[in-house]
Parts: sequence; C-alpha cells; structure tokens
Amino acid sequence: MAPTVEHWFDFLCPFCYIAQDRNRILRERGVVVHEHPLQIHPEIGPGGSLVGTRVGPTYDFLGQQAEAAGLPLKWTDRIAYSLPALGAYATLSAKDAELADRFAASVFNAYFGEGKDIESRDLLVALTEAAGGDPEVVRAAWESGEGDQAVGRSAILAYENGVQGTPAWVGGGQSFSGLRKREFFENWADSLARD
Repeated sequence: MAPTVEHWFDFLCPFCYIAQDRNRILRERGVVVHEHPLQIHPEIGPGGSLVGTRVGPTYDFLGQQAEAAGLPLKWTDRIAYSLPALGAYATLSAKDAELADRFAASVFNAYFGEGKDIESRDLLVALTEAAGGDPEVVRAAWESGEGDQAVGRSAILAYENGVQGTPAWVGGGQSFSGLRKREFFENWADSLARD
C-alpha cells in the first residue's frame, strides 16, 4: 500500500506555489498526496491587500526556488483574496481529485506565473472549464456557501492535525510546515516508502 501524506495550501502563498514541485517529488516516488485548502489570511477580504515592493532575502530565496522548479514567478502589487478560489477547489476536489489538482495548478500559475486576479470569478470559471470541470457546480457552491463551508471543514482538519500555516505536510508520524529544499522531500519520500 502506498504511503500517504496530507498537504495544506493557500493560493495566495508563494511558498505553496513552489510546494507544487515538492509534491511532485513525493508523487514521483510513489507517495499519495491528499491536498487540502486552508485560508491562511482570513483577514484579507474582497479586493485583496496592497503590498509594497517584494525585495529581500525571502524573495530572493523564493525566486531561486521557483526557477529551480521551473515555475515562472511574477509578483503583483496585491495579496489576493483567495477564498473564492479555495472554495472552488474544495468543491471540485469533492467530485474529482485529479480535476481539482489541474484546477489548482492553473490557479497558482494564473496568480504567480501571470499576475492575474484570482479573486475574479470569471477567471475561476474559465480555469474550471479549462481543467475539465463543470462551472455550474462551482457557481452553485459559491451561491449556496458550500464552497466556503468546505474550506472551513478543511481548516478544522488542519487544526486537528496541528497545522497552523502553509504549506504544511503531515504523514508517516511527522508534520512540518514551510518550504524545505528538494532533497529533503526526496529523502522523506524514501523514508515513507520504507516504513
């Protein structure tokens, strides 16, 4: 039986964007990764939050890691309001995990690779369609509040697992958050396979 890992992410988190590469490493080594949305900045509401210039060691590190992972990185002047995208992801994930993963990759790319506004429901509908999903299912979840409720249930699961930030992983009796080097994930995947 394949080892499994639980992973929490938020679309506004640049560390989570690069964590896609770390999850790819785990999957390539036979680890099943279950993805969970987690709104890490609920205080950021509709319209997002303006930010200053993103310079310094953290942003240098993120740029280097994105480049090493083959992920384009384009900073915007705004931290996104991510709840609509997280709700859409949770809704799609309940129907089809692979569809939800394609959607998530496209949302991350739209925000960090292309600098688009991922709060835009028109954009999220288009990304849902491009991933092969039914946009009416996503629209219905937004209107009913089911998408937000699903994100809330994921937050409870995160809390129950001691997760307080993103990206975070729990598996094989270990838990950690924050972006680690690629080699860490290679070694962790190998140790999970041995257990």
